[in-house]
Amino acid sequence: MWDCLNGFEQLKWVSMQDHHIGESGADERGWLRFWPRDMVWFREFLSRHLPWDDEALLEPVPENAVGSYGVKVGANTRIDGQRYEAGQVVIVDSEADFRRLLPALGSATELIFPWYDRMVPTSLAVPHLQTYKLEEYRRQIGSKLLRSFFITAALVALAFALPGMKVIALLAAVMYGLHPLVELVMAWMRRVDLLTVEELNRRTVNCEFFRRWILARPSGWLKVGLGVLITVFLLQASGGSIWMPLIEPAALAKERVFADGEWWRIVTTGLMHGNLIHIAFNGMALYSLGRVLVALVSPAFLSFVFLVTVVTGSLASLWLGAGPLSVGASGGILGCLGFLLVITVKFKKVIPGYLQASLIQATIVVAIFGALGSAFIDNAAHAGGLLGGIVLGVLFYPWMRLAPTSTRPVFRALSWLSLLVLLAGAGKIAIELLEVIAS
Repeated sequence: MWDCLNGFEQLKWVSMQDHHIGESGADERGWLRFWPRDMVWFREFLSRHLPWDDEALLEPVPENAVGSYGVKVGANTRIDGQRYEAGQVVIVDSEADFRRLLPALGSATELIFPWYDRMVPTSLAVPHLQTYKLEEYRRQIGSKLLRSFFITAALVALAFALPGMKVIALLAAVMYGLHPLVELVMAWMRRVDLLTVEELNRRTVNCEFFRRWILARPSGWLKVGLGVLITVFLLQASGGSIWMPLIEPAALAKERVFADGEWWRIVTTGLMHGNLIHIAFNGMALYSLGRVLVALVSPAFLSFVFLVTVVTGSLASLWLGAGPLSVGASGGILGCLGFLLVITVKFKKVIPGYLQASLIQATIVVAIFGALGSAFIDNAAHAGGLLGGIVLGVLFYPWMRLAPTSTRPVFRALSWLSLLVLLAGAGKIAIELLEVIAS
């Protein structure tokens, strides 16, 4: 899987349209009227029944800023000879200075008010005041959509015109053209005009607190897993290079599996990668998807889903794949994606819709990229992993709980068993690689 799901690092366009503080003159729109003393407009949209409906997720105001107005700077800038750096907290003496500062800064990520002990993200600075007009909404998206289309077309054409640059050109097409193109097409199709002002505000608040909750969840075990993948890759590179690492000793080689009975390769293949770009993209994708899966259901599910879908992806590759040799964690990553899609269906009433939209977007992008790069991408493994994750999600559907405080013993057992199998797979890879390197 070359594409990295990044929808959890930003709120979607629909939720952000009237929240760009400082870009067009904050004072002219009078947004401070939504922050009368001792009032916090978004509190009424926090149900307190969801694990992320917690104001403690907002960053506390620094001690030296308590009781003052202030901002956290969003980008390096200079005002009247004074340099402000991204992330710097700037305090002013009065509301009048505050009003003058924001438009001059040009960007801010968080705001500070004298009567609120938390820093307010700009996405929550102003509530939606009116519904969207569909024609205007689509007109604003249209120009960006066309631009993304032409970027995608140009880079894809370059990829096929220069075969030596195909991989790099297609990756650029995905990052700078295809990914935003699919996102914009999906955004254009949304009937945002049917959403009431209350629903728009509720979605904005839910999105911001959900995003912060996901980012705040522990991810230690996930980082350990990524460390194992990196260690395996470094061992591969020690027998070759970061661009041509050793893969044959433990890759999914059809002849070795069928003729020699080396079925252990259906696991070891998912822990190896073909080059530095391959592991970089897969690592980012696994981390992005893994931290959401761990937060929403249980850390115990991650290793189990990953292992099972690596296997289903490998089996699909064995019988349906075109190439004789295959490596990569793609099947397990797509399996996590498929499992998450089922989770968003089960908890669709409370999980922000942008998560499901991002997962669908990623699936479409991976499918298109796989079709364009079929010469070097194992699409059978992708499909097998994705379908395996969906099937697992359906099987575990009745027992899923949203952000449970404890894990059922059977799930813990499956988790530990999966971890042992994956560690055994990593050990087998090390043995096979060291034998080749030593010889």
